[in-house]
Amino acid sequence: MSKESLDSIDAKLSEMLTDSMRIYDLAMNCLLGDTNLDSVRDDLYSTDKKINELHRDVRREMIIHSAVNSRSLDIPLLLSYMTMSKDIERIGDYCKNLFEIAETGNTFTQGDELDDYIELRNDIGKLIIYLQSCLNLEDESKVQDLITLGSSLSTNLDDKITALLENKEKVQYPVATTLFFRYLKRIVSHIVNAATALIMPTDKIDYLDE
Repeated sequence: MSKESLDSIDAKLSEMLTDSMRIYDLAMNCLLGDTNLDSVRDDLYSTDKKINELHRDVRREMIIHSAVNSRSLDIPLLLSYMTMSKDIERIGDYCKNLFEIAETGNTFTQGDELDDYIELRNDIGKLIIYLQSCLNLEDESKVQDLITLGSSLSTNLDDKITALLENKEKVQYPVATTLFFRYLKRIVSHIVNAATALIMPTDKIDYLDE
């Protein structure tokens, strides 16, 4: 792909991550803070719509590039960009799911676990920002660090989900809390999957343990 095409796609992916961070903050502030849902609902859904539009723009650019450069097509690179774009787009979907938990009236502002949840929110937010910075870095070690951090966080979330399902943890909203951890795990998984597309061979993308 030409440098101009790569720069354009990188810019769109970066913008998608900026918007993902925004929608993530909006949803988590509703769950962990006193943000009024009505005051952010339109912003949240319009931001998600923008992410979807950028995702379609990335796919459109790749299709056009494929048609124009069919004889010198870098298929692995195109597949990597397609994977990254889809994973980033999915982050917004799970942020909407988090917001929907808040809409049911289940929030975590009063529980003893609030400080832990705020730390978790910050850790995942840092992963989104880290992924965005990796788009412009030709440093495989940085991407690998992100994958390692994300994988560890995903394992911790799995442990929390298992503890709730096995009734080993007592919380005020067990169903909502289980969904909360599940959606956060999916966000982390999509961040990690997007990161694998930066460094892994095409057949290894999304398959860290195989």
